[in-house]
Amino acid sequence: MLLTLLAHQWKANSRSPVFQKSLVLNIILALLILYFGAIFLFLGFNLDAILAKAYPDQLPIDIFNGALLFYFLVDLFFRFVLQELPVLAVQPYLHLPIPKRKLIHFVLLKSVPSIFNLMFLLIFLPFMLSAVIPEYGTGAALAWLFAAIALTLFNNFLLIYFKRQLSNRPMLTLLFGVGVAGLMLLDYAGAFSLYAVSRVVFGALLLQPWLVTVPVLLLAGVYVLNYNFLKAHTYPEELRVRENKQVEGKGIAFLNRFGELGKLIELELKLIWRHKRSKSVVTMSVIFLFYGFIFYGKETYMNGFAMLIFVGVAMTGMPVFNYGQFVPGWQSAHFDALLTRRISPYQFYAAKFWIFVPAVTLVYILTLPYGVFGYKIILVNTAALFFNIGVNVFVVFYFSVYNKSRLDLSKGSAFNWQGVGASKFLMTLPLLVLPLLIYAPFGFMGVPYMGIAAIGLIGLIGFCFQKPLLQWTANRFVKHKYKLAAGFRQA
Repeated sequence: MLLTLLAHQWKANSRSPVFQKSLVLNIILALLILYFGAIFLFLGFNLDAILAKAYPDQLPIDIFNGALLFYFLVDLFFRFVLQELPVLAVQPYLHLPIPKRKLIHFVLLKSVPSIFNLMFLLIFLPFMLSAVIPEYGTGAALAWLFAAIALTLFNNFLLIYFKRQLSNRPMLTLLFGVGVAGLMLLDYAGAFSLYAVSRVVFGALLLQPWLVTVPVLLLAGVYVLNYNFLKAHTYPEELRVRENKQVEGKGIAFLNRFGELGKLIELELKLIWRHKRSKSVVTMSVIFLFYGFIFYGKETYMNGFAMLIFVGVAMTGMPVFNYGQFVPGWQSAHFDALLTRRISPYQFYAAKFWIFVPAVTLVYILTLPYGVFGYKIILVNTAALFFNIGVNVFVVFYFSVYNKSRLDLSKGSAFNWQGVGASKFLMTLPLLVLPLLIYAPFGFMGVPYMGIAAIGLIGLIGFCFQKPLLQWTANRFVKHKYKLAAGFRQA
């Protein structure tokens, strides 16, 4: 049965027109995997020598063990952003004499041969052969490797579970993300050392190989958790019925008072919430809030203003950058229907503008705690807030008429270049460089705070003149709408 299901999956993928269209992209990805695989393999065989040279007073194994908890936390992050859920269309099999448990086991086990689960072996296995076995023996080294494999698969099934819960219990997923981020923040603040904890835990595993049962039990527990969840939700059509019943209603009452504009905003919000790609874009914007920890608090960046402006504009404007770069591609599936409705282009862009403004404002509020690193951050981010809602949002609208690629909203953003073109790269230049150009003359004259004020003032002026700017955007849209429609019709 396993071979039959694998054969069906292979035929479904290879016969799909998407596979043929993405053949070149798949070849490029395969070459990249081989390239990075060779790098990891070389690093694995030489890592003990590199660590011994960098830290001559410590054993390479101790340093490697101390970094393992950081590795698994970073692995969780990249899995959340990039890893797709394993999918099997179970409806064609449910009427056949196939036990449901076999289908569920297949759905779960097909996620094991993933690049995230295999690539780490290219470092761990050579390092075990070159450093762990000579120091602790084969038995302890194998227990150490099996523990690493079990924890990697634990991450795999844990992320699968939380990604499935994202649509049903978003607060649970949010708490999980806050917990992971909290561990990193506590280590960053010096409350406790993840390095020391990791070194003790994996060092004890080498001295007491029987402790490998702990990660194995964790793996078994999270596998059972996934199995029970899928067993209770095997019938996707039933889930769709329940979701449809929940959707029906009066909508968002607050938006009803704004008439047609409010209805367009409500429809846009529903589009964001119901589709995988739009939700993954929102997730990326939330994750990007932690970008400031890379720069804030370091004297190299805090003594000046240029990098603070770059980071402030990037963080507060991330909803505009991430979501706005595909406007109006989000409506590509029903764009022709929109053209037949009595919806003016002005209303169309005004709805998007009034989604961006509160989103950017919310992100700005969430970045205020960075002020503990210095009051300059609050001043710069405030100016960046005004610049993003008064200038950058209209720059995004200007380039939006060149987005002629159709988007499949059922696919995530990871390794998905659909809709990405040259206009996206051109758009990022004025979005990030223009604030720096405005600040530059004031910085050279030695009045940096005047430069920050100028950035905020220009943004505030743009926000005050939003109506003529939106009308100008609508006029550009009218000139290009038929080209957009023709582009969106192409699969």
